[in-house]
Amino acid sequence: MINKIPAIYAKYNQKDSPFFRYKQLPIEHRLASLDRIFCFHINVERKNYVAVDFYDGSILYDFKNNITKICDIDLYQKKPFKNTMGRLWGSSRFMSPEEFELGADIDEVTNVFNMGAMAFALLGGELDCSFSKWDAGKNLYEVAAKAVKTTRHQRYSSVEEFYSAWVAAL
Repeated sequence: MINKIPAIYAKYNQKDSPFFRYKQLPIEHRLASLDRIFCFHINVERKNYVAVDFYDGSILYDFKNNITKICDIDLYQKKPFKNTMGRLWGSSRFMSPEEFELGADIDEVTNVFNMGAMAFALLGGELDCSFSKWDAGKNLYEVAAKAVKTTRHQRYSSVEEFYSAWVAAL
Protein backbone atom coordinates (compact mmCIF):
# COMPACT_ATOMS: atom_id res chain seq x y z
CA MET A 1 0.00 0.00 0.00
CA ILE A 2 1.33 3.42 -0.95
CA ASN A 3 1.22 6.01 1.78
CA LYS A 4 -0.57 9.07 0.50
CA ILE A 5 0.63 12.43 1.73
CA PRO A 6 -2.30 14.50 3.02
CA ALA A 7 -3.06 17.36 0.63
CA ILE A 8 -2.61 19.97 3.34
CA TYR A 9 0.89 18.67 4.06
CA ALA A 10 1.74 18.58 0.37
CA LYS A 11 0.70 22.20 -0.14
CA TYR A 12 3.04 23.49 2.54
CA ASN A 13 5.92 21.03 2.39
CA GLN A 14 6.28 19.37 -1.01
CA LYS A 15 8.91 21.03 -3.18
CA ASP A 16 6.76 20.69 -6.31
CA SER A 17 3.72 22.33 -4.68
CA PRO A 18 3.04 25.74 -6.27
CA PHE A 19 2.38 27.24 -2.84
CA PHE A 20 5.64 25.87 -1.44
CA ARG A 21 7.54 27.17 -4.50
CA TYR A 22 5.82 30.55 -4.19
CA LYS A 23 6.80 30.93 -0.53
CA GLN A 24 10.43 30.29 -1.54
CA LEU A 25 10.41 33.24 -3.96
CA PRO A 26 12.41 36.33 -3.02
CA ILE A 27 10.36 38.83 -1.04
CA GLU A 28 10.51 41.29 -3.95
CA HIS A 29 8.64 38.84 -6.20
CA ARG A 30 5.98 38.18 -3.58
CA LEU A 31 5.55 41.91 -2.96
CA ALA A 32 5.17 42.50 -6.70
CA SER A 33 2.58 39.72 -6.80
CA LEU A 34 0.62 41.30 -3.96
CA ASP A 35 0.85 44.68 -5.66
CA ARG A 36 -0.88 43.23 -8.70
CA ILE A 37 -3.57 41.65 -6.50
CA PHE A 38 -4.17 44.88 -4.58
CA CYS A 39 -4.32 47.03 -7.74
CA PHE A 40 -6.76 44.59 -9.33
CA HIS A 41 -9.03 44.89 -6.29
CA ILE A 42 -8.85 48.68 -6.30
CA ASN A 43 -10.27 48.42 -9.81
CA VAL A 44 -12.90 45.92 -8.61
CA GLU A 45 -14.07 48.51 -6.07
CA ARG A 46 -14.04 51.32 -8.66
CA LYS A 47 -16.33 49.18 -10.82
CA ASN A 48 -18.71 48.84 -7.82
CA TYR A 49 -18.03 45.18 -7.08
CA VAL A 50 -17.02 43.28 -3.97
CA ALA A 51 -14.80 40.22 -3.88
CA VAL A 52 -16.53 37.01 -2.88
CA ASP A 53 -14.62 33.70 -2.68
CA PHE A 54 -11.19 35.21 -3.41
CA TYR A 55 -8.46 33.08 -1.87
CA ASP A 56 -4.97 31.78 -2.68
CA GLY A 57 -6.46 29.27 -5.12
CA SER A 58 -7.61 32.25 -7.22
CA ILE A 59 -4.00 33.15 -7.98
CA LEU A 60 -2.00 31.70 -10.84
CA TYR A 61 1.71 32.42 -10.68
CA ASP A 62 3.95 32.03 -13.72
CA PHE A 63 7.28 31.06 -12.15
CA LYS A 64 9.19 31.40 -15.43
CA ASN A 65 8.12 34.99 -16.10
CA ASN A 66 7.23 36.10 -12.55
CA ILE A 67 3.71 37.10 -13.50
CA THR A 68 0.68 36.91 -11.22
CA LYS A 69 -2.73 36.25 -12.74
CA ILE A 70 -6.07 36.28 -10.99
CA CYS A 71 -8.79 33.81 -11.88
CA ASP A 72 -12.06 32.46 -10.54
CA ILE A 73 -13.81 35.76 -9.86
CA ASP A 74 -17.22 34.57 -11.01
CA LEU A 75 -18.75 35.01 -7.54
CA TYR A 76 -17.81 38.70 -7.22
CA GLN A 77 -20.96 40.71 -6.57
CA LYS A 78 -22.23 44.11 -7.63
CA LYS A 79 -22.68 46.56 -4.74
CA PRO A 80 -24.66 47.01 -2.62
CA PHE A 81 -24.42 43.40 -1.51
CA LYS A 82 -25.79 41.82 1.66
CA ASN A 83 -24.97 38.43 3.08
CA THR A 84 -28.17 36.48 2.49
CA MET A 85 -26.64 33.05 3.21
CA GLY A 86 -25.17 33.30 6.69
CA ARG A 87 -21.91 31.74 5.51
CA LEU A 88 -20.83 32.99 2.13
CA TRP A 89 -18.82 30.94 -0.33
CA GLY A 90 -15.09 30.83 0.16
CA SER A 91 -12.18 29.62 2.18
CA SER A 92 -12.59 30.58 5.83
CA ARG A 93 -8.86 31.42 5.91
CA PHE A 94 -9.65 34.55 3.89
CA MET A 95 -13.13 35.44 5.10
CA SER A 96 -14.06 38.38 7.29
CA PRO A 97 -16.46 37.97 10.21
CA GLU A 98 -19.27 39.61 8.21
CA GLU A 99 -19.00 36.87 5.60
CA PHE A 100 -20.41 34.52 8.25
CA GLU A 101 -23.16 36.91 9.41
CA LEU A 102 -26.63 36.79 7.89
CA GLY A 103 -27.74 40.26 6.76
CA ALA A 104 -24.29 41.84 7.03
CA ASP A 105 -23.08 44.37 4.49
CA ILE A 106 -20.36 42.99 2.24
CA ASP A 107 -18.43 45.99 0.98
CA GLU A 108 -15.06 47.72 0.66
CA VAL A 109 -14.23 47.06 4.32
CA THR A 110 -14.83 43.36 3.66
CA ASN A 111 -12.46 43.57 0.69
CA VAL A 112 -9.83 45.12 2.95
CA PHE A 113 -10.00 42.12 5.29
CA ASN A 114 -9.57 39.82 2.31
CA MET A 115 -6.49 41.72 1.10
CA GLY A 116 -4.96 41.61 4.57
CA ALA A 117 -5.64 37.89 4.81
CA MET A 118 -3.99 37.44 1.43
CA ALA A 119 -0.94 39.36 2.63
CA PHE A 120 -0.67 37.03 5.63
CA ALA A 121 -1.03 34.00 3.35
CA LEU A 122 1.69 35.10 0.95
CA LEU A 123 4.08 36.84 3.35
CA GLY A 124 3.28 35.34 6.73
CA GLY A 125 1.74 32.41 8.52
CA GLU A 126 -1.79 32.55 7.06
CA LEU A 127 -4.13 32.37 10.06
CA ASP A 128 -1.16 32.72 12.39
CA CYS A 129 -0.84 36.48 12.15
CA SER A 130 2.11 36.69 14.51
CA PHE A 131 5.04 38.89 13.54
CA SER A 132 7.41 35.95 13.97
CA LYS A 133 5.86 34.32 10.86
CA TRP A 134 5.98 37.54 8.79
CA ASP A 135 8.63 37.97 6.05
CA ALA A 136 8.21 41.62 5.08
CA GLY A 137 9.16 43.93 7.95
CA LYS A 138 7.33 45.64 10.79
CA ASN A 139 5.75 48.50 8.80
CA LEU A 140 4.00 46.24 6.28
CA TYR A 141 3.05 43.87 9.09
CA GLU A 142 1.21 46.67 10.88
CA VAL A 143 -0.71 47.58 7.72
CA ALA A 144 -1.74 43.94 7.16
CA ALA A 145 -2.64 43.50 10.84
CA LYS A 146 -4.98 46.50 10.74
CA ALA A 147 -6.63 45.12 7.60
CA VAL A 148 -7.62 41.87 9.34
CA LYS A 149 -9.08 43.40 12.48
CA THR A 150 -12.21 41.56 13.56
CA THR A 151 -14.01 44.84 14.22
CA ARG A 152 -14.93 46.47 10.90
CA HIS A 153 -14.47 50.10 11.96
CA GLN A 154 -10.86 49.34 12.95
CA ARG A 155 -9.95 48.34 9.37
CA TYR A 156 -9.15 50.61 6.43
CA SER A 157 -12.28 51.93 4.71
CA SER A 158 -11.35 50.70 1.23
CA VAL A 159 -8.70 48.73 -0.64
CA GLU A 160 -7.46 52.04 -2.02
CA GLU A 161 -6.89 53.40 1.50
CA PHE A 162 -5.27 50.10 2.51
CA TYR A 163 -3.04 50.20 -0.57
CA SER A 164 -1.96 53.79 0.14
CA ALA A 165 -0.87 52.73 3.64
CA TRP A 166 0.84 49.65 2.18
CA VAL A 167 2.84 51.67 -0.35
CA ALA A 168 3.80 54.22 2.32
CA ALA A 169 5.07 51.34 4.49
CA LEU A 170 7.28 49.84 1.77
